[in-house]
Amino acid sequence: MRKLLALLSTTLFLLFATAVIYLITLPKSAAPSTETIEVNPERLARGDYLFNAVLGCPVCHSERDYSKFGGPPVAPFGGGRVCAETGKPLPGLAESGGLPGTICFRNITPHETGISDWSDGEVLRAVREGIGKDDQALFPIMPYFIYRNLSDEDARSAVAYVRSLEPIDHSLPDTAINFPVNWVIRLVPEPLNSPVPHPDMSNPIAYGKYLSTVARCSFCHSPRDSRSRQAIEGLELAGGVEFQGRNGLMYSTNLTTHDEGLGEMSEAEFIALFRRTTDPSATDINLMPWTYYGNMSDADLGAIFAYLQSVPAVRYSP
Repeated sequence: MRKLLALLSTTLFLLFATAVIYLITLPKSAAPSTETIEVNPERLARGDYLFNAVLGCPVCHSERDYSKFGGPPVAPFGGGRVCAETGKPLPGLAESGGLPGTICFRNITPHETGISDWSDGEVLRAVREGIGKDDQALFPIMPYFIYRNLSDEDARSAVAYVRSLEPIDHSLPDTAINFPVNWVIRLVPEPLNSPVPHPDMSNPIAYGKYLSTVARCSFCHSPRDSRSRQAIEGLELAGGVEFQGRNGLMYSTNLTTHDEGLGEMSEAEFIALFRRTTDPSATDINLMPWTYYGNMSDADLGAIFAYLQSVPAVRYSP
């Protein structure tokens, strides 16, 4: 009996010690930079473009009008919204079960109910490293694990633009994640330990890969392992990812050159898909946020097309 009690005591002590170490050392984070981002017309223009065309920040941080094509965000942008509550499905992912708590998309405008008291370094860290002002891990519905690929200059431009948004008085409840997920998400953030260079914009394939990465094309169009949620090797951009739309199940499109994907589609036809956002007769509603990708330039959409043409043609049957 004494041996059993000793073993039990040792086990409990080790569990307690592990929990303490876990809480002390995670999430992995670095102190936010102390920089104040210089605001200039070039950065504001680039930030506007990234915010409203490539990164699609208003899609999550604004209310959306699902009665219109693509469910466009409702202006003014950036005021945040409650995403969903405990037990409700994660928006879009049919197999996700239910949300582990109340998830809120933050007011990111420079209002006291938003991020007016955040430093530029704290905003940069949240966007690319997943750590909030309170040094806690952000729930990874915020794709900081993707935005960490933003170049340093693009990240600064995006933050400069966010600072220029119209302040919106909109208080939201704090995001509250249930146990044990609130512990699990502490494993996700990783600090950026080296500079992230800007891509070569004169190389369409390299720049197209950069744009498709930060625009999250692969995240939605690459099949993932049901347990690890990691992309399945060899099936990048093969589509077939199941989503729960407002009118039933939908599947993301194969973006490779396979016959069941882009096939023989031309660059002009590819770009035309995104220009439907200006067509008043367009009525189809789906989860693809055409209304902000449609703001991308022909040159950038062409670069994404060039990159997609370089991806091996594969087929995925879910």
